[in-house]
Amino acid sequence: MNKFLQKNYLIVSILSTVILFLSFNFIIQKINFNLGVDFTSTKTFTLSSGTKRVIDEIEEPIKITFVYSRDLSKNIPIIQNYANQVQGLLNRYSDLASGKIELNFIEPEPYSDDEDYVNRYGVQGFPIDQEGSKVYFGLIASNTTDDIETVPFFDPSKAGTLEKQLTDIVYKLNRSKKPMIGFLSWVDTTPPMMPNNQLGQGEYTILEELSYFYDFEFLDTDIESFEGIDLLIVYHPSDISDKTEYAVEQFILNGGKSVIFVDPFFEKNDHSNKSSNLENVLKTLNINYNSNVILDGAQATRLQTQQNITENTSLQTMLKLNWPEVRGQFINQAEEIGDGLSLIRLVSPGGLSPLNDESEISYTPIMSSSEVTMDLPMKEVHDPIKLINNFQPTGISYDFGVKLSGIAKSNFNDFEFKNDNHLEISSKNINVVVFSDADFIRNAFWARIQKFLDTNVIEATSDNGSLVTNVFDSMTGYDEFIDLRNKEAPFRPFVVVQKLQAEAEQMYLGQEQQLQAQLDNTLNQIQNLSGGRDVESVNLSDKQLMELANFQLQVENTRKQLREVRRNLSKDIDRLANQINILNTFLIPVLLILLMFFIPRQLGIRKRKSR
Repeated sequence: MNKFLQKNYLIVSILSTVILFLSFNFIIQKINFNLGVDFTSTKTFTLSSGTKRVIDEIEEPIKITFVYSRDLSKNIPIIQNYANQVQGLLNRYSDLASGKIELNFIEPEPYSDDEDYVNRYGVQGFPIDQEGSKVYFGLIASNTTDDIETVPFFDPSKAGTLEKQLTDIVYKLNRSKKPMIGFLSWVDTTPPMMPNNQLGQGEYTILEELSYFYDFEFLDTDIESFEGIDLLIVYHPSDISDKTEYAVEQFILNGGKSVIFVDPFFEKNDHSNKSSNLENVLKTLNINYNSNVILDGAQATRLQTQQNITENTSLQTMLKLNWPEVRGQFINQAEEIGDGLSLIRLVSPGGLSPLNDESEISYTPIMSSSEVTMDLPMKEVHDPIKLINNFQPTGISYDFGVKLSGIAKSNFNDFEFKNDNHLEISSKNINVVVFSDADFIRNAFWARIQKFLDTNVIEATSDNGSLVTNVFDSMTGYDEFIDLRNKEAPFRPFVVVQKLQAEAEQMYLGQEQQLQAQLDNTLNQIQNLSGGRDVESVNLSDKQLMELANFQLQVENTRKQLREVRRNLSKDIDRLANQINILNTFLIPVLLILLMFFIPRQLGIRKRKSR
């Protein structure tokens, strides 16, 4: 027997490896160890603490059905790759839920009962041919009380927020009651009504998004008390009455959580009262509010201009000094509300600073200006060229957003209409966030909204929406969600392919463009000689005709060369992909075989030497 093993050592090693590999897979399938190693550079499959908390708190079973047309999407790599990521994350959720998430998969066939089922719940197919075939790539989730959450179609461009999207669904299905947001606004934030009695696209998509997780009560501006409110939003109080301002202060002193948006210059055309203030409440909060517009030379927005902004400039870009783009060190990353944010775009903000250093209120900046600032009354900020020419920095740094806690004292002790249970000092630590700009939550300054099938797709251009979401999450006790908001997208460029393409284009594309420019110049010269008539109707000289023909021939030859290079480029890419597939398929088994051959052999050699 020993002689047989020695003679057939390689065959025995290979068979042993195969048997061990199959046995290991069988054991893993039968026993859920709930273990895994995430080798992706962005930790795509590493779930955050917020997600783990939501999964741990599942009380009643949740059913999730992943709808995906796997066969039909084989020739659509971007969907196929993203589907693998979605399915991988869903498997992680199911593993961690310990049986409280029932995960199912449906691949709808055309004109089948499955297709009718997913259509009934709002999952939408994407047509891919003239025969009516549709790719489905969505999700249906439900709980024991028949609440339904649906993803009509997973958008690959939003891969960076996939974990947030899935966790939000689980959270909504598990939560029995949403926090109540009292929205006290002097601005109409409702979407416009279209002629077909459908709601149009409003300016406050962030409120629509947050309404999935919170209940909103829109309050009258003359309200004098607040009941049943978990978080009070005071938005651009442009003409607030003393009684309402008093009610806001007493709500805060009684432990009510609040977010306040004041603005020295509200840049919404159809809103007449541009300036807001909350003078007495801000004094209660120990806030010194500079109601002038703050210009920030170090963080000014640079706008691309297609025409002259004024008659005295021909600049192609324009510094908007009164529109700060707050970045980097000016966002407080140590504060949970600012964690992970990289760009906040503000619009004509005011300035915040502590009023009295001896106050018992803790003052924590969330985002700030640089020291290259100047403040001006709102009537003087309309001309951007004038702002640049007259800009004289004062060296003063202001805050644009602050978080306040601690013990506060009332500024209404002498108010004529005090309540019987008036509080002169806060009954507990206050919890308030104040922003000196109200415009920045409007769509125009942080997002592009596009229609995809029947749903809105939000392309964020700044972190304004994430900032507001972080504030709501933190103030209502769901602060662990914050680390879900800004997960980096898992897709990375294929560096080798990009290098091949860049080299090819560097060789020929510049040459083609140069020849085309020469041809255009020649045609312009001929057009000028023709007095504006069509080239075909002009009698050209033999020299001009020959020059024109030579240029056209050169361009055609260059384009032929370019097509050939791109064909070779495609071949190189395919060859590279095949090599990677071969490595992925055979490298690990080969390594295992070599190890199985090498380790016992080394042990045998050592054993013989020891004898």
